[in-house]
Amino acid sequence: AAIAERGVLAGLAAGCAAPVAAYAQVADGRLQLAARVVATDGSRMLACAIGADVAEAADAQAAGAAGVAEALDAQALGAAAAQQLLADGAAELVDLGASKPPALAGRRILVPARAPGGFAELLTASGAEVVEAQFTLPEPLPLDDLRHALAAGFNWLVISSVATVNVLVNGGLGAAELRPRGARVAAVGPATAAALRTIGLPPDLVADPGGGAALVAAFPPGPGMALLPGAADPSVQPSAGLAELGWQVRAVPVYRTVAQELPAAVVADWQAGRFDAFVVTAGSVARAAVEAGGLPGPKVIAIGEPSAAASRAVGLEVVAIASAPTSEALVAAAREALST
Repeated sequence: AAIAERGVLAGLAAGCAAPVAAYAQVADGRLQLAARVVATDGSRMLACAIGADVAEAADAQAAGAAGVAEALDAQALGAAAAQQLLADGAAELVDLGASKPPALAGRRILVPARAPGGFAELLTASGAEVVEAQFTLPEPLPLDDLRHALAAGFNWLVISSVATVNVLVNGGLGAAELRPRGARVAAVGPATAAALRTIGLPPDLVADPGGGAALVAAFPPGPGMALLPGAADPSVQPSAGLAELGWQVRAVPVYRTVAQELPAAVVADWQAGRFDAFVVTAGSVARAAVEAGGLPGPKVIAIGEPSAAASRAVGLEVVAIASAPTSEALVAAAREALST
């Protein structure tokens, strides 16, 4: 029976979203097949009901040709039904090659401009309409405190973002100053590691798949000094976790995150509920968005637990958290949350 049903689909070259149905069953020695093609608006239907004697197939099976004749009869029956439907105008009635729409088709998603590389492109490939906005930008701070910390000595230099790398380089700090003899360098993830390599500072340790918690999990136990240049309002991790491992942690602010004025169209769409989801890549992004657009806001897809916690703290609803701070994991979280 299933072979006959598949024969109908094959004969019509029907895609997985084409409005085609086929049902076959064996009764009283005959294989009965019913097939239909229905207009997408339900206004018209083409139907075909045919049957074939399967006695010859049963004889073949008894003779040891196990199911070969039966399969051939079923395939031929399915093909015949398909030909009848085509003759009746099935190809003109519907798009027989229609395939299932992308998982995020019709979804409108608000994304920070500083999202992981390739994220917006992956969302678009999944069918989503992506709206990008610049929620925050890093504003460099004086590096005097960091220069003093570097001169005082340390065991590990822990870099938690690409923004930190850019601030250090633009501030005139080179690889020799950042890694004196005997010191080691850790990166919070692959993107940060790549930025460090471009300035001649390849890291000794890279968190995989990335994030503060992953860095702590990969970090050796103390004692010693871990120097963490970064944002003035950093996440809890990795500082707390490194301290628990026995390291003396010295966090030095080298930039502060400044909220940016959002385009009027983005604010209007936010307030009108025209976004299906909002991707939050940092707590500062959630805070800036709510400050600009107010509550309630779109459902949140967070890059990690810290971003999710920050989003909830400002009154946003979190519906999904990426399993890793990567573009692929964020897209998977979006598909799971929004494809139903």
